[in-house]
Amino acid sequence: MNDPTISSRNETDNLGEREVPNGALYGISTLRGSENFCVSNRAIGDEPELTSALAQIKWAAAKTNQTLGVIDPEVAIAIGAACQEITSGEHDHQFIIDMLEGSGGTSINMNANEVIANRATQILDGNHAKVGRVHPNDHVNLGQSTNDVVPSAVKLAAYAKSGPLVDALHKVSQALREKEVEFADVLRIGRTCMQAAQPMMLGQAFGGYASGVERAATSIENARRSLLVLPLGGTAIGTGLGCAPGYRERVFIHLSNLLGVEVTAPENMFDGMQNSDGFARFSSEVRVAAEVLGKIASDLVLLSSGPNSGLGEILLPAVQAGSSIMPGKINPVIPMLMQQVTIAVVGNDVSVSLACLQGQLEINHFEPVIASRLYDSIDMLTNSSNIFAGKCITGVRANREQSLKNLMDSSALATAFVPILGYENTSRIVKDAVRDKKPFVRVAIELGLLDEDDVSEALRKSTAYQPQNTG
Repeated sequence: MNDPTISSRNETDNLGEREVPNGALYGISTLRGSENFCVSNRAIGDEPELTSALAQIKWAAAKTNQTLGVIDPEVAIAIGAACQEITSGEHDHQFIIDMLEGSGGTSINMNANEVIANRATQILDGNHAKVGRVHPNDHVNLGQSTNDVVPSAVKLAAYAKSGPLVDALHKVSQALREKEVEFADVLRIGRTCMQAAQPMMLGQAFGGYASGVERAATSIENARRSLLVLPLGGTAIGTGLGCAPGYRERVFIHLSNLLGVEVTAPENMFDGMQNSDGFARFSSEVRVAAEVLGKIASDLVLLSSGPNSGLGEILLPAVQAGSSIMPGKINPVIPMLMQQVTIAVVGNDVSVSLACLQGQLEINHFEPVIASRLYDSIDMLTNSSNIFAGKCITGVRANREQSLKNLMDSSALATAFVPILGYENTSRIVKDAVRDKKPFVRVAIELGLLDEDDVSEALRKSTAYQPQNTG
């Protein structure tokens, strides 16, 4: 539905009178903030999880204040109705404050207060209501402060946004698991320090990738739960000044019911207000997940290099032409996308870390930049993970012939034959192979020291997991 119209109106703050645009649900505080903080071209209304979290907090507060008898029930119900519309996405365009606003969250909080107050007034009195029936501070913000509302909303939004991220990571790990099975019999040479090392199966490499992604997904899921500890009821500095008696206990009950997930207060409210380490910890888990994917992407680039002049052990799906000048060239664009996202996420995590460090005394007033960078990381990693799984990993094919050739041509293969030939014989054959520029296996067969069955059996044994006897 469209927002009912509020006529253009003059509003006054301590800086003088200004005209709020026709049809706007926000008021003078939001207008001032939008003029002062036009920086990133991304408003809080572009983050629906954040506006929804703000609305749910205001809705829970109204329910609590109604229960405690400190707000008119009709006003509380109208506030709830306005908040419900916001959670449905009906008024996102009314949230115009820049994500990087510089007021420590005050403009974000007031944008929510004013939109909710004016929409609640419309609900109570119709489309031609006078501004003021529901007041943004006296009613919508009752029992709250920017300092407890904004960090709580930022946490709830990060929680909501990171659910799809966990799903996307599981999609990647599932695709990798399928390749683990598909490539279970593909022999290749394993490499350390970019040098040939020992024989292995290509499926084993993909199984290792899958386990790393699964662990990253689990770590993010665990870290998400810490975001449900909120400093609501602390008001400005943790004392709860401005809350009605019983507010803190009841607001968590109402908010949990609205969210469908339990939210709790910190053990120490002053800790909850002062410290932002929860954001830093969560951001670091997102960064680690990006690094895991970035490493896998880098490996895929190396393994697919060629097609005739590199390793060429896997074939990536061709999704677009790779060059404007070199005909037929296909680049590993999806893995390269994943690598670039990793670089960006690492940079965002540094920003979050610095913002958490810069909190001063009783609060951290840098939640806007924390939210901006953290949400950016979550969005980028969610989107790129889905692309990585769907447009790359599921279409990876093994170049079995090239993989086997690379293995058989490598002198590193010799390690697998030490149990059969002994160390001295194996060393001598390696030297002969290097001197004559022949594969190790070919030299050993020519000398009559191995036959084809010996080679197959030794390779099979060498690629099997060898548990250590711990006695």
